[in-house]
Amino acid sequence: MDIGRAFSYVFDDEEWLTVILLGGLILIVPIFGQIVLIGFLLETARNVAAGRDRPLPKWNHLGETFGIGLPGFAIQIVYALPIILISFAFACLGILGGSALANENSAGGLFLAAIFCLVPLTILFSLIIQPITLAATVRYLQTRSLSGALQVGEAVRMVRSDLGGWVVLWLLQILCGIVGGLGSIVFGIGALFTTIYGQAVFGHLLGQTLAKAMPTTSNDLYMPPAPPSSF
Repeated sequence: MDIGRAFSYVFDDEEWLTVILLGGLILIVPIFGQIVLIGFLLETARNVAAGRDRPLPKWNHLGETFGIGLPGFAIQIVYALPIILISFAFACLGILGGSALANENSAGGLFLAAIFCLVPLTILFSLIIQPITLAATVRYLQTRSLSGALQVGEAVRMVRSDLGGWVVLWLLQILCGIVGGLGSIVFGIGALFTTIYGQAVFGHLLGQTLAKAMPTTSNDLYMPPAPPSSF
């Protein structure tokens, strides 16, 4: 995996600054901005896998970018359901435990003990689910369908075939998230723009993984029309 190229390719595009600035402004829009950002990530991956010289997406087809990102958002939600359910169990046990302790009920201690038992389970599920979610996302890009991405067995098989590679990709995703948050160190709103850059970097890394997982011609990937050079 060419990590250096993933961090540098953005600046090879003559319009990189406009892409980053507009992306930060779009990200301000609640929900819509977050889904479009996922679409931007996935579109970047497709462009890289297809071998485009300038894989950085432009913002002149927002509807299409949103349409690409919506299934990606759904994939994240579906694969995160175990964590969501465990978190809900945390909340319920905490409320019950607090109520029982307030009433000097001995059951309160049992509820709190159950919470501590759930902590390692949550960590374990997180470690397992994240690489599988990434594999499911690649499946979506491969199959062009949400149903293909939700075939959990296939996603698990992909991870098992190259566990080390998927773990590395997940760690790089965390690194890109850290890079994306650096803007908040200087001034809070800067994180909007560094987030776009971080997603662009990870999109390139995901595209490299897609190209490796699907060493076929670019015609096998759904690709939006090449955008014009101007906005």
